[in-house]
Amino acid sequence: MEEFIRDGFTLLPGALTPAEVQRIRMGLELVVDKVRVAPGEFDARYTRRESDTTDTWGVNHLFAPGLYEDDVAAVFGNRALMGFVYAVLGERVRFWTAHALWSPQQIDYELNWHKDNGEHEFYTQSGKPTHLQFNVCLTADDSFHVVPGSHRRPLTERERAQIEVRGTHALPGETVVRCRAGDVLFMNHHTVHRGSCPVSRFRRTLHMNLQAADEPTGGHTSWRFMREDGYLDQVHPVLRAMMRNTIAWDDAHPLTRTEARRRLRNSREIKRHVADGSPGSRPVPSPEAAPAPS
Repeated sequence: MEEFIRDGFTLLPGALTPAEVQRIRMGLELVVDKVRVAPGEFDARYTRRESDTTDTWGVNHLFAPGLYEDDVAAVFGNRALMGFVYAVLGERVRFWTAHALWSPQQIDYELNWHKDNGEHEFYTQSGKPTHLQFNVCLTADDSFHVVPGSHRRPLTERERAQIEVRGTHALPGETVVRCRAGDVLFMNHHTVHRGSCPVSRFRRTLHMNLQAADEPTGGHTSWRFMREDGYLDQVHPVLRAMMRNTIAWDDAHPLTRTEARRRLRNSREIKRHVADGSPGSRPVPSPEAAPAPS
């Protein structure tokens, strides 16, 4: 916990057993196959998006009806993972988002330096989180690049410059977190970070974001599918409870018209995003439309 507050990230090694990793991997492979066959039917993430060919590195809304797999949602039954979640957020938690991440097949994945939600100037000296974001690594994974402690101070000029030009150049203090299958990487999305994965590396990772049920910031992520008749009755019971907390919070805190328009712009930006590291490739706005996984 101390490391998470201080650095903006921490690793929980071996949180998942080999049997859990295998079970979740099997479910995730079904998701990957669905998205690669018909990426346009889902909120896919791309390194190439052309009329005649695509290359994906992930998908948003992992628990939407067309993608939901019981074996993937079973991750919320892991005691070590959820124990850390409850230690940081308390026992009442609300769902924010869930994505699946994988290695591209044609073009290396290079996401630019950013803070999520476009909150590049946001920081809090205490390091106290308003959320808990984490990667569940189902393979060896060294995709996460981060500048430790950057969630507790203003941006440096070098960091600001890289963010403004959507750059991927090395930053002072940058570290790459090296994970093994079964590790869980917890992170504060207000740290300066980015993701990368070459075609040559095989990657399978879940990317989630949760909040305390009564956290006053964030929210408004009760996606339409969560309100469909019968949907919540079919999902993992821990996920069901978190989603119900999300719906209750959103209903009690309606969006302003201005904020609704901003989120619509974010959503459109996401659909145009291609993470190939080229000039003009933009970090995905997040987290309301979808947090930018790393």
